[in-house]
Amino acid sequence: MSTRLPMLLPLALLIMPAAAEEAPAAFATATELDTITVYGRQLGRIPGETATKSGAPVLETPFTVNIVPRELLDLRNVSNIGQAVETISGVERTIGFSGNQRFRIRGFQAISTLRDGFRQGVSQPEIDLQGVESIEVLKGPASALYGRFEPGGVINFVSKRPEEAFAAQASLTGGSDDYTRLGVDLTGPLNAGGSLLGRINLAHEDADSYRDGIDNRQTFVSPVLEWRPDADTSLIARLEYLHRDAAFDRGLGNHPLFLQVPISRNYGEDFMRIRKEQWTGGVEFNRMLDADWRLRVGAFWSDVHVPEEQFFNYGFPALDGTTVNRNFVSYRERQKDASLQAELYGRFATGPLQHRVLIGAERNVDRLAYLDGRISFGNPIALHDPVQTGRPDNYIDTGDSRYEFETNALYLQDEISWNRWRLLLGARQEWTDTLSFYTGGVDPAVTRRDSPFSPRAGLTFMATPDLSFYASWARSFRNEADVGLLESGITPKPTRGDQVEVGVKSILLDGRMEATLAWYDLRKRDAVVADPVDWNLVIQTGELRSRGVEAEVSARLRDAWTLVASYAYNEANILKDTNTTIVGNRLAGVPRHQASLWTSWTFDGALNGLTVGGGIFHGSEQATTTANTLFLPAYTRLDLNARYAFGDGMELLLNLDNVTDERYYITGGFSQIYPQAPRSWRLTFSKRW
Repeated sequence: MSTRLPMLLPLALLIMPAAAEEAPAAFATATELDTITVYGRQLGRIPGETATKSGAPVLETPFTVNIVPRELLDLRNVSNIGQAVETISGVERTIGFSGNQRFRIRGFQAISTLRDGFRQGVSQPEIDLQGVESIEVLKGPASALYGRFEPGGVINFVSKRPEEAFAAQASLTGGSDDYTRLGVDLTGPLNAGGSLLGRINLAHEDADSYRDGIDNRQTFVSPVLEWRPDADTSLIARLEYLHRDAAFDRGLGNHPLFLQVPISRNYGEDFMRIRKEQWTGGVEFNRMLDADWRLRVGAFWSDVHVPEEQFFNYGFPALDGTTVNRNFVSYRERQKDASLQAELYGRFATGPLQHRVLIGAERNVDRLAYLDGRISFGNPIALHDPVQTGRPDNYIDTGDSRYEFETNALYLQDEISWNRWRLLLGARQEWTDTLSFYTGGVDPAVTRRDSPFSPRAGLTFMATPDLSFYASWARSFRNEADVGLLESGITPKPTRGDQVEVGVKSILLDGRMEATLAWYDLRKRDAVVADPVDWNLVIQTGELRSRGVEAEVSARLRDAWTLVASYAYNEANILKDTNTTIVGNRLAGVPRHQASLWTSWTFDGALNGLTVGGGIFHGSEQATTTANTLFLPAYTRLDLNARYAFGDGMELLLNLDNVTDERYYITGGFSQIYPQAPRSWRLTFSKRW
């Protein structure tokens, strides 16, 4: 295990028992704070807030919103954000550029994500689950609140907050492929009055892989402070540091023969690695102005530095007979992202209508640079008996690529209640300056200015307090500066998405079960496609369509029994393209059918302390490219786990993943396919104070 920075972890482990012993004395003089509420809720976030920001109940929200709480993450004992969203319908895991976890939502790549409601850039920071309290998914266009996103939806990773009572947890995990992970979570009041709260999360991971020559080392540190000077005011500040050193895994090429090689096969070289250092921070201020109005001001920034990135791209074609074509690439990367939000929440009445309003303004600056680019063409390797060739000496300089976005936006939302009806109206007006600069082909920089308007509307009928029917429409936009230039020499205009959705939501069995059924039709217009005359250019004549049905159930049928189930049917196709041969084809990486079932049972009596659980995850076949020349086979994976609580806060957890040793693949960027882990195990010991 690497010793970089984790020297803090043993120290925290030593401190926690002492802190636990001192806690009663500290709380003896503590003053209980009044509950800070707005609209009958605590000041700060509540589950489901991603959909409206206002805290409207999910049952009254005319869009599909999914919540993965910390409780479910702990029950499943998942190890990364990709596994964490597998219980959500319509969300597929995919692999990002450097082998990290990314997502598709309703058929569209989730290029960016949210962190505590702030947009993270295209080269988004890594997210370690150690600092995550819950994961929320708003399906369908999110631009009315959050600006430039793909139309499929957005994922919001909600960070852990300090707690009013002392609590601490430490865990140590070991598993297959020399997997080791250490985690620490410590929270509580920092002064006698309880007005200053703190939390710190620490994690370190060191692992090899079922893939030849692949390893990953990652360190995560996140301190958080929250100040509550009075019952109407809250100020929270968060800082995160993450360091990653990993082999660059490019998966397998896009050809049927790659499905026949061992899943451990890696066509990369030992020197191909990614080293990443990132800092992120956030500040949020909330103030109750009176009983009906609240002010929120927040800021978020990230700084991601990749001083070394060495990898290979598969050539075109990826396979020439029994020889794998490779081009070696090298550069360094820098991404900086900063956002400032100011929002006013309030409620008032106009006659019989009750209004809950949000007025917001945002400024965002997002800069991404790929620097000192180099490429070496023509480095073949054998398909069946690969022998590394080492670092070549024929690199060609390709220069720098830079993309910058500066955005100012105003947004407004009104949630209107009248008897059993709920009407949501919202829109965002944005002014964005985009700069695209590539020294290898364009000088000076190409710029454009856009002012997209993104509305949405939804109507909900509360048939009973526990049953609602809804219909909604929403529009999205996303700048496409990083996809190429038009023949005119300018960057493409923002793409647009429109979605119509209808559904029903219900709470059943005296509140023990929640169920959702939704149908949607989603179209992306002005999609960027290849120029049929000059492949170095692009044109905007494409249109994509995704439509389907999603059903989800989450239940605590008995105190001992937890059940989460989902199903999605999705038709995602190409409606227009310059290449007429692919019109009608399926979008890449989108299974027609997707289903999951997770359940757990906690025993009592003679087996008191034992919890057993298991999950089945299914995906039907999926195309690897829009050409639809290769489909990945369908799969069904079985996971099992067991937890035993010894008492005094000590637990032992065993995870058996892919129990039946199913051989399956998922898609990644640039048409690669990625074999997934065979049967594996993890054993975790945790202690709570």
